[in-house]
Amino acid sequence: MTSFIEILLWIFFGTALGLILNILLILIMHILMPRKVLETYFKEPYFGPTEITMLTGPPFAYIRTVMFMMILGFPASGKKRGGEDAYKLINFSVLMLCTVAGSTYMLLYE
Repeated sequence: MTSFIEILLWIFFGTALGLILNILLILIMHILMPRKVLETYFKEPYFGPTEITMLTGPPFAYIRTVMFMMILGFPASGKKRGGEDAYKLINFSVLMLCTVAGSTYMLLYE
């Protein structure tokens, strides 16, 4: 029985650590998100008026950050909204950061 409780504790602490890491990663990426990308793609042809209003303030602004991380890190994921060329607006280091952050996010929660 002790080993079962140990396994449950490892799962609990691993999930909690992953959640904390995910929140920190999204917060950092929200601060580092290039304004040029937001000004170019976070407007009417790419998002509806309701989406723009909803994704502007907290807590949903972080969802917008994750969406743009995925579009910047994996351009094929932006095909539906027309954001395949968003990666051309940023430099290589931010592109790599978005790719690593998106990969980490997908590994932890998808």
